[in-house]
Amino acid sequence: MPAHTRMRRWALGGLLALTGAVLSGCGAFNPAFVDLIDQSGEGRFATLDNAPGHVVVQFVNNAEVDESLVAYLESADGGGLVLTNAEKRALRPRVRMRIRVTFVNGIQTIFEFVDGSTRLVDPRFDTQAVPDLNQNDLDNSVVLCDVARVEVDPTSSIEVFVPVSLRVYELVQTTGVGGNITTEFQLRDTLPPAFRALAQDQVDERGNVVLQANVGIRDFPAPVPGPLLCGSVVAIVMNGTLRVPFLRGVDNNPSYDRDAAAVVAGIGGRFEFEVAVVAGQ
Repeated sequence: MPAHTRMRRWALGGLLALTGAVLSGCGAFNPAFVDLIDQSGEGRFATLDNAPGHVVVQFVNNAEVDESLVAYLESADGGGLVLTNAEKRALRPRVRMRIRVTFVNGIQTIFEFVDGSTRLVDPRFDTQAVPDLNQNDLDNSVVLCDVARVEVDPTSSIEVFVPVSLRVYELVQTTGVGGNITTEFQLRDTLPPAFRALAQDQVDERGNVVLQANVGIRDFPAPVPGPLLCGSVVAIVMNGTLRVPFLRGVDNNPSYDRDAAAVVAGIGGRFEFEVAVVAGQ
């Protein structure tokens, strides 16, 4: 069994075992913090207190799904996905990331968060081919004190699941009878639904953006330095929209010109992350 899978299951078990400790903490979350991580207003975090003796790390997926992508999935070309209005309102991109926690003694622990809608996928796609589409969500973990640093694992990427196949075209020139030159898009590849690493914007030596991708250089989750007091909570909040390109006039399915650098860089959508910390008491 892969190490990160073992860690995910351990973290979930640890969270369940420590639920009593979390609920019996020193004081309720700051209302501004609750508003940040619970923008739906459902209040599902309102009674979650700080946990003495532990540090909580929470991933909050507030990202949305582009309406044109949902409409395509519901169409015959997109597989005829059937969603109720309530299900469409609740759709969230399927996201996974690895978090590294470094303790003051130098020991490091890596665990994986996975969160988002499992039904947001072309019905014709074999979801068993991607296990993270079928496993339970894991959006939080509880670790023991003392924590020196919390960060997205620098050796991995934040990934979002692109739930449709993408057709890759190339614009080519052809010479016909009489030497007439014409240009047309030719299909070169079809990429199946898959997790895709989110790329940061490319910048020049002055820090100016030269190619916009999925995440701005200032919008990637910053590391949280410690030491973090026992009872602290770290929330990594994701906002933005999952999108795919359509090469209109050439293909009504999700598609793109492989030589269109800006389009290629933006596949998957545009997102931003905010890190919030509530100090322990």
